[in-house]
Amino acid sequence: MRAVTDEQLIQWVADGDTSCLATLFERHHRAVYRFCLQMTRHRSQSEDLVQDVFLRILKNAGSFRSDGFFKSWMFNIARNVTLDHIRKARRYPGESMDDDVLDQHASDQRSAEQSAAGSEKMNFVMQALAALPAAAQQVIWLGRFQFENYDELGRALGCNAGTARVRMHRAMALLNSTYTNMHGVPIDA
Repeated sequence: MRAVTDEQLIQWVADGDTSCLATLFERHHRAVYRFCLQMTRHRSQSEDLVQDVFLRILKNAGSFRSDGFFKSWMFNIARNVTLDHIRKARRYPGESMDDDVLDQHASDQRSAEQSAAGSEKMNFVMQALAALPAAAQQVIWLGRFQFENYDELGRALGCNAGTARVRMHRAMALLNSTYTNMHGVPIDA
């Protein structure tokens, strides 16, 4: 028996079977949460944004093109929802960011010494990533943690694969430069 695809589920949602949204939510809410958390650095805001993303998916299910990939479409929505939130937050500052938001990225199965060194470097990389402009953060996060190729990344970013590749290259160069400025050595050293 073959599992139902995300594309079929969103089509059923568009046709009025809103119960299929629950399956899509179960499949993807963690990835959307991690993306929102990376961008906002705030757990409760990220949880709210996940809800907003799936409400927007429900509202706009009819606009999904059957020749597209649901995951790319979903992350395009998540990107827009998160950017809207960040823009509003800049206009109305006041909430602080979570200090321990990056803890989940530091798990490692190697020796304690290797794990500590890897964890420290990962924290430095995440600090450098957090210092980048939101657009560069999004490209890196989606390209490295969500999508397997530039075609998928391009669809999520609303551009073609070549443009996605260029944006990734520039974002990674900026990350390496930022990391080097912060810590005195390039990332791969």
